[in-house]
Amino acid sequence: MNRNTKFDIALSFAGEDRKYVDEVATLLKEKGISVFYDLFEEENLWGKNLYDYLSDIYQNQARYTIMFISSSYKEKLWTNHERQAMQSRAFQESQEYILPAKFDDTEIIGVLPTVGYIDLRTKTLEQFVRIIEKKLIYSGGTIPSENLRKALSTITPVPKITPQELYIKILDKKEGVGIENAQIVLSAENGTYLQTYTNNDGIGKIIIHTKRLYSLLIAHTCYPSVLIEKVDLDSDLSINMDRIENVGSIIIHSTGYIKELEGRLNPIYDTSNRMYLYADNIAINGGMNQPVIFSINSPLVLEDSKGVVMNLIFRFINGHTTALIDYIKPTKDKA
Repeated sequence: MNRNTKFDIALSFAGEDRKYVDEVATLLKEKGISVFYDLFEEENLWGKNLYDYLSDIYQNQARYTIMFISSSYKEKLWTNHERQAMQSRAFQESQEYILPAKFDDTEIIGVLPTVGYIDLRTKTLEQFVRIIEKKLIYSGGTIPSENLRKALSTITPVPKITPQELYIKILDKKEGVGIENAQIVLSAENGTYLQTYTNNDGIGKIIIHTKRLYSLLIAHTCYPSVLIEKVDLDSDLSINMDRIENVGSIIIHSTGYIKELEGRLNPIYDTSNRMYLYADNIAINGGMNQPVIFSINSPLVLEDSKGVVMNLIFRFINGHTTALIDYIKPTKDKA
């Protein structure tokens, strides 16, 4: 979604369902999600032409709207006005914008029976709020919300999540023991990253301050890499690495070095989604002019000034230059 919005979520509901919706709104706000809920906006609503203002909120000012469907919702004048504004936006964008949540089986005009919904009769309040969190993160949002983190006002409190300590244990698949000094990176969609290394028990700790959609990258000089995209970070993780003879891996940011190779690597992922590699004092693919264009999972052959030859495969690249690389341990050129 490319539209700039004021709120992550707008809540549309009937007054009869306020008690439940109030709890949802409060939990969302506490988690750092920017939510439009009328009781949070009393000072903004005071004196406004509500017909026009609410139409703008539900049509233009939210990433998603949650429609709390019930028999009461169907009958209310204001909820029908909000629904029409939502449906206008959904029609324009031809993608999900209205997120139905059902208290009962009431049918609502314009909400097709084939549209996915959450049945609130089968979910706890906390489960429902967690589903909302995941929806925002998987659509590229963050928690705390960017809308809140970018606020300039010094008098408006900005909710923040409690920093989450994530423990990741890296094990040798065959031996079942922890792998020391494995490199662990959480790469966010916006190009930023969090990084740590495992201790002698194979455990690494990362402190997460902002919930985003992350890819998990793991590398070690004696193991092929591990890549898990769109990883769920709700709980600690245990990852097995399978040792393969003569294969190692590394994660580099901007520039980096492979121990056995004399010279520096500088992969680039530019704004046109092109991937190419500069290598300082290293020949690529027999001496091709640099930078050399490459693609994910396609091998490159590198040779340094001492005649050491190595095969590289890029498994992942994100942001400007965070790259996950597998390599085959070098041999001397017999020529």
